Amino acid sequence: MRPASLALALVSASPVHAQAGGDEAGALQAAIERGRLLYSYDQAAWHGTDDMLGKIKKPQERLGGWIVDGPPESAELVFYDQNTADPHAVYVATFNGSKLLSSRVLGPGEDRSLTPQRKRMIAAVRTATAALEASQVKRCVEKPFNTVVLPPASANDPVSVYYLTPQIDTKVIPFGGHYRVDVSADNKAGPVRAFTKSCIAFPIEPPGKSKNAKSTILTITHLLDPTPTEIHVFSSLVAGRLVMVITAAERIWSVDGDRGIRPFDLRAR
Repeated sequence: MRPASLALALVSASPVHAQAGGDEAGALQAAIERGRLLYSYDQAAWHGTDDMLGKIKKPQERLGGWIVDGPPESAELVFYDQNTADPHAVYVATFNGSKLLSSRVLGPGEDRSLTPQRKRMIAAVRTATAALEASQVKRCVEKPFNTVVLPPASANDPVSVYYLTPQIDTKVIPFGGHYRVDVSADNKAGPVRAFTKSCIAFPIEPPGKSKNAKSTILTITHLLDPTPTEIHVFSSLVAGRLVMVITAAERIWSVDGDRGIRPFDLRAR
């Protein structure tokens, strides 16, 4: 982990852009797309849950969970019932970004059926959660994970289930304790993928600098991957900050959730 002052110095030095190769460019694009979906779906689940609690009494007796799908700018949230063999929708909400557009509790006479893909996503959550619990991963806070499910790109691609450390303090962003489990088309869990080796958290409002908080740059060393991941993009969006990521061989990346990932190569200077 490096101090934010280092990142500020690097930006002001006007480093030369490094051109990403084909495989690397693909990994970066996937990280951007997944990170933005994670943020959009997490926001929809958060705001939709607040709305749902005002519409459904004793939800713990009716609901089995939730999923979100759709593009990040127009996500749809579905809370489903506790029928594990054949789940049905109970509550549906639509969003424009993180803004709730509409929501309703489905009545007895309405179509409450779920698409095959949504049923597959729901089944994947159960499979992935069993794998996560069996692995006994480290938790960074004594709160349940926030779960986000990304739909498969095609029928043969896996469903990715993310377990994110919840933000329990609005002035602290958790970077550690995030995991992903990919569930195959035949509903088998892959290995649990950790995005850090330890619990890492950043204060996002430095003492005495609250007026300049949004200009603060967060800087982190990441040696598990050659390039930044979707978690860095997601964390940048949650924090509303630029995140500088230092990977192997002292490569430096500027991660901006709204603008993407910008690689730097100081050795070219």
